[in-house]
Amino acid sequence: MTAPALRLLPEQANAPVVVFGGTFDPVHLGHLRAVGALREALNAERVVWLPAGEPPHRPPPVASAAHRLAMLKLALADEPQFSIDTRELDRPGPSYTVLSLGELKAAYPDQSLCLALGLDAALDLPKWHRWQEILSLAGIAVMQRPGWSLPEPLPAWWLRAQLDPHDPVPESEGWVRVIDIPPVDVAAADIRTDIASGRPIETKVPIAVARYIKEHELYGENLRA
Repeated sequence: MTAPALRLLPEQANAPVVVFGGTFDPVHLGHLRAVGALREALNAERVVWLPAGEPPHRPPPVASAAHRLAMLKLALADEPQFSIDTRELDRPGPSYTVLSLGELKAAYPDQSLCLALGLDAALDLPKWHRWQEILSLAGIAVMQRPGWSLPEPLPAWWLRAQLDPHDPVPESEGWVRVIDIPPVDVAAADIRTDIASGRPIETKVPIAVARYIKEHELYGENLRA
C-alpha cells in the first residue's frame, strides 16, 4: 500500500473535516448520497473516507483491501471535496478508530474532526476500543434515515454531548448531533447477494464500480476476492 492519501483543499475557516469510515465492500450510492448530505448539513470543508483494514466490530471484508481501495478511488474520482486516507489499510492489526483519529488530528491541527456514524454504530460506541478518547478527538455526526427514531432513553454520555439540530457545529470536540440523510435502500450485503445471484447492480453502485466488479469477477458465488 502507498502512504495515506490526503487531498488537501483550500482552507476554510472553522470548517470541520468529516471522517467517514467503513469497509466499502463495495462502495455504493447509499454511501455517496449519505455523505454528500452530511457534508452539506455540517458545511464541512472536506470528507476523509477511511477504508478499514481489519474491522474489529464486524466480519472481515469479502473483497481484498486492494480491490476495495480501487473501487473507492473510482467512485470518488469526480468528487474534489472527498479524499481517501489509507492508514487503516496500511496499519497492521485491527482498524481502531481512536488511533486513526489521533493521527488525523495531527494532520489537521487547525480544524475540528467530525466522525460520521450510523445510528446503530453510535449507540454501540461504548463498546469500541478506548471510546472515551474518541469523544476527546472528534464530534459525532449521527446519520439518521427517515422513519428511524432515537431510542428512549438515550445514553447519558449522548445526552451530555448532544447538540440541538439548529446549533452551529462547535470548533471543539465531544459533541453529538443527529443529521437527517436521504432515504436510500442500498446495502453492501444486498449488492453482494445480487451479484452472486446474477442480478444487475448498476442502479446501486457507480457505473465505474459496477464495471470493475464485473471485470475482476468480485463477489461471485463461492468467490472471495
